[in-house]
Amino acid sequence: MRTIAEKLAGTAAVIQVNTQENPALASRFVVRGIPVTMLLRNGRVVDQLPGAQTVEAVLAWFRRHT
Repeated sequence: MRTIAEKLAGTAAVIQVNTQENPALASRFVVRGIPVTMLLRNGRVVDQLPGAQTVEAVLAWFRRHT
């Protein structure tokens, strides 16, 4: 996660959330499985990337949306 945050610094905020400690947030964003990576714009989910992914896969996915 840190590597992704470093590579996207100045472009996006990368935040990791523990859904067991934040069940209201998990409910708000309808988290059905973990891990899941979500791209949000203005508080709304633009896309989701389910499951564990490589850094390269997450960065490529992010770039498709920018």
